[in-house]
Parts: sequence; structure tokens; C-alpha cells
Amino acid sequence: MSTHNNSSYHHGNLKEGLIEEALKMLESEGLSSITLRELTKRLGTSRSALYRHYSSKEELLKAVIQAGFKRLDTYVFASISEDLDIQTKIYTLGRAYINFAMLHPNIYRMIFGNELEKHREESCDIKEREDAPSFHSLVDIIKDGHEKNILKKEDAFMQATVLWAILHGLSNLLIDGHVHIADNIDRLYELSFKTMLDGMALK
Repeated sequence: MSTHNNSSYHHGNLKEGLIEEALKMLESEGLSSITLRELTKRLGTSRSALYRHYSSKEELLKAVIQAGFKRLDTYVFASISEDLDIQTKIYTLGRAYINFAMLHPNIYRMIFGNELEKHREESCDIKEREDAPSFHSLVDIIKDGHEKNILKKEDAFMQATVLWAILHGLSNLLIDGHVHIADNIDRLYELSFKTMLDGMALK
């Protein structure tokens, strides 16, 4: 296990370094591996230096949750192009969401699981665009579908919540080791997407 040179963090990047290292530990060893002692050891810094940026482990974990959401949003946003039609945008966004969960299951479990629910509620509000940009991007796509008379004109936020609930359920089934689901993910997603769009589309 390598540690970083303490001098690397003399110029204000220790705060970012702590988050990056915590995410690495989360992905490879799980949430329980993140301790202040281990972080200071890996980064070759002192506990007092860490406390200058985060007053407690709870504050650090809130920042890690925010970083996890940002990684999810960045991954999902990267899949969407403005020249795609409404249905393809929703399809692509949904598949990217599931792919992220499969590629980064420990990050996904952290940001949506029960273990850090209190921290998540205190640091992220789905109603705020800056806290959940990919979700609000989905809301915007649905509103665009309303304006173009492609989707039923209902509450766009609630429609997006229903879509997210389906995607979230599929993601949890996949990362929790349901082999039958994992072996049929392409077919299952196609059917789920068709069911979603059939329910939202104008006849």
C-alpha cells in the first residue's frame, strides 16, 4: 500500500485528496474501510491537517456522498446529446444510470443506501437542481416532451420520480447479485423502457 508524500498537500489540495482517497477506499474495500486514521496514513498527513478541512468523520462522509452524486451525474450527463430525440434521451439516460450502478456498486450503495441516510438528507436535496442535476435534467427532458406533445402533460417532477424508481429498482436487483436479472439485463431494460414510455406517451 503506497502513501502520498505529505508535501503534496501543502498547497490546498488536501481537501480534494481526502475525498478522492475515500472514494478509492469505498470502491475497493467498502464503506467500513473509511476511517480518519487510515486516510491520514494513506495520504501521509496528520490528523490535525485533516481536521482543518473536515471537523469530523461525519462532515467528511457528507462530502464523500456529494462527490459520489457528482460522479453519477457526470457519468449520466456524458451519455446525453442535445441532438437526440426525447425517447432516445430518456432511454440513454436510464441505461447510463444502470451502467453506473453496475460499474460502481459501492458508490451507488453509499449514495442511496440506508447506512448514511441521515448524512445524505442533510447534504443533498433532490428538489434542488444543484444537488441532483441529472434528475432535473430528466425533468427538463419530460417537460420538453410535454411541449412537443410527445408525452402526457402531467406533473413532470412526479413522472421523473416514477422513472427513477424503476431504474433504481433495476439497479438494486443487479448489484445485489440476482443472477437471473443480470443475465437478462438488456431484454429487461428494453421491456421496462417500453412500459415506461407506453404509460407516458400520448396516444
